[in-house]
Amino acid sequence: MTSSRLNFDIPALMTEENYNDLTGLSKEQFCDLLGYMSTVRSSGVRSVRTCLGVFLTKLRVGLSNKILGTVFGLKTSQVQRIIHAARRTLMETFVPHTLGFQHISHEDFVKKHTTPVAKQLFTTDPRQAVIVLDGTYIFIQKSSDYHFQRMSYSMHKHRPLVKPMIIVGTDGYILSILGPYFADGHNNDASITKHAITNNLENITAWLKDDDICIVDRGFRDAVQYLEDQGYMVKMPVCMVKGKKQLTTNEANLTRLVTKCRWVVESTNARLKQFHFFEKVVPNTMISSIGDLVKITGGILNKYKRPLVSNPENEEVAKKMLDRSVLENSLQTYVEENNLIRRRTVYLPINASGTVLENFPKLTEEMLRDITLGIYQLKQAPGYTREHLSESGNYELLLCKDSETLLQVKIQSRHSKSTIHTLWIDYNDRSSEVTQKPVNGWYCTCKVGARMVGCCAHVASVLW
Repeated sequence: MTSSRLNFDIPALMTEENYNDLTGLSKEQFCDLLGYMSTVRSSGVRSVRTCLGVFLTKLRVGLSNKILGTVFGLKTSQVQRIIHAARRTLMETFVPHTLGFQHISHEDFVKKHTTPVAKQLFTTDPRQAVIVLDGTYIFIQKSSDYHFQRMSYSMHKHRPLVKPMIIVGTDGYILSILGPYFADGHNNDASITKHAITNNLENITAWLKDDDICIVDRGFRDAVQYLEDQGYMVKMPVCMVKGKKQLTTNEANLTRLVTKCRWVVESTNARLKQFHFFEKVVPNTMISSIGDLVKITGGILNKYKRPLVSNPENEEVAKKMLDRSVLENSLQTYVEENNLIRRRTVYLPINASGTVLENFPKLTEEMLRDITLGIYQLKQAPGYTREHLSESGNYELLLCKDSETLLQVKIQSRHSKSTIHTLWIDYNDRSSEVTQKPVNGWYCTCKVGARMVGCCAHVASVLW
């Protein structure tokens, strides 16, 4: 055995920080997980603690077996056997209790892992489950087997990969991880979903009930009708019709209701990639183990990590979203009817030497949150603002001559250099002492800029 400081057999040699950096767990959590390794026997080469420690370090840090052997004083072949033994044991003893459709009842899942916002937005019966589905990517080495190479090559990412399907609750709790599937055109998100239900993987059809709600992205559009035919309700962002450049107000509002709850699956995928084994290119020798390893990691996240939504927003937020989802964007109508998109003569620049925007209401953080109905847009605001501040610290704003409370701003897209969005904000004069509604309306020419359920990041950056 190595006498280095990295020795899981002598806990006193390693700090809490060492455990977290190497395994992603605290000492206490490591010892708890060790209890599931009862079928692994110690040998003259390594103990059960070292076996688990090396396995978790492999997942967390993503080092090669050769480097792991150097770090822990083991041969490469011994590291391979350690990883195989730990994987096989945890799949038998740990994963069935922490992951999969059969590890938690439908009733408990609804009660413990459905946020108040999701219930208010989408359910009509307290017994309905709300699940969020999405595929993620794990990149692999290029294979010398041409058949496997074709099946694992993604035309979307232009590289070989496999795709696990992640199914979570609206608080980020991982209900199940299916697959992984090959990356060729036969295995997009829609076809994977159809395959899972048609073949009743993990007895999924017995777990799901009629009118359960599936929240998905546009990649599932070919499976929407299939899921509805099975008796489930599907909530998906509205697809842009070819030739259109912007969603209608109603379409943008409905899309925002979906994205309010769908973000958790993206964050869950990001959490999985914090175990850097899945972030790096997986060697060919471990491709067959990816499914087990990602499920073990999912079980670890469920058991030992806080839910992504540990302090869920109350139903008041959802009620505001539902109330605003039926509103029309009156400012958009005003802008279009008065041709303010093309007319330049009706605007007056606001700068230090000329007109000063003194009557704009002072917005608190609470007011901004009430307008955006989320934090994502506010997180984007500093980035947009930095890009549009001049060297002198000025932000270019235009005031409409026809209305003393109508602003126009041009915002550079963060995705495309050739795209510039124009937005308008109608506000209440500060001197009018209107504090309950400092901003009357907003409209932006971006894809979702017409929505009333919150605002786009461009509008949020100007308000911020």
